[in-house]
Amino acid sequence: MAEADKILSETERRTAAPSTIVRNNFKPYPTAENLREWAWVWEAMTVKFLHARQHECLPHWRIAPRRLPNAILFFVHKGRARWWISDVCIVAEENDLVFIPENFLHSAEHMHERKFCVSAVHFTARLLGAMDVLALLGFPFHVPKMQQVQSCVEELLRISACSPLGWQKRGAALVTDLILRVAQERPHLLRPMATPFASKTFKFLQPVLQFIEDHLADKVDVKGMAQLAMCSERHLRRLFRQTFGMSPKQWLLERRLQKAALLLTQTDLPLKLVCVQCGFDDLSHFHRFFRRRFGHSPKQYRQIAQKSL
Repeated sequence: MAEADKILSETERRTAAPSTIVRNNFKPYPTAENLREWAWVWEAMTVKFLHARQHECLPHWRIAPRRLPNAILFFVHKGRARWWISDVCIVAEENDLVFIPENFLHSAEHMHERKFCVSAVHFTARLLGAMDVLALLGFPFHVPKMQQVQSCVEELLRISACSPLGWQKRGAALVTDLILRVAQERPHLLRPMATPFASKTFKFLQPVLQFIEDHLADKVDVKGMAQLAMCSERHLRRLFRQTFGMSPKQWLLERRLQKAALLLTQTDLPLKLVCVQCGFDDLSHFHRFFRRRFGHSPKQYRQIAQKSL
């Protein structure tokens, strides 16, 4: 063999041999069979970070019963507190997480601790712009001992206080990290509220739900919704009943009221403008429907939210 051939063969041999060892000895994630039918939700959900605050609470601290149009994540830094969420009572202590889905009735009070420190992260995590992911996937109200999330919460507090360039985008990424961390590390705690059939129906109704979200201030009728879904009005009503337990018109009203509640708590818009942006014909109709849904007038609802934690 010629000398040149020997050199070429040696070069080829070194090129063909692996030059690195890829690490693959990672700790596996728990299996999540109960979430398999809902795997597509993580790619479809939209997360919006609203704000975060840390509170050093005095012994008389409490949250009066309330409902908010956004989800809340509490992280306990020190001490203990008792929460009532819907009809469930939990006690959260240091390094625990508390999740409260949108519009869930909740309250809380300080327990007999000298110091209680908690961070509250306000956000929305929605599917197709409408469904609250925490409620849909049955997120646990109480997730104990999640020490590894504290640095993420601390950064959310810093971002909210300083509002750096792109703060909402990064805040949404950090909130997404917290949600997925629980779903990936503690999947057995999640209890999806709907069936696999509903999962497929959500996908089918996606164009309709997105159209509703984009046109809450406009005139929307069932005929137009059915045309988007390429089905009959009767079939559309059946799908809404089976999936959401309400008609398309009731769903539209619910989404308008939810948007109004969010505008009342997150903006200083006058009531008349909130009414117009949410598609109500006049203030009297808006007041009547809002009070029936939330138990307070729009003005009272805004005042309660401003005083809350």
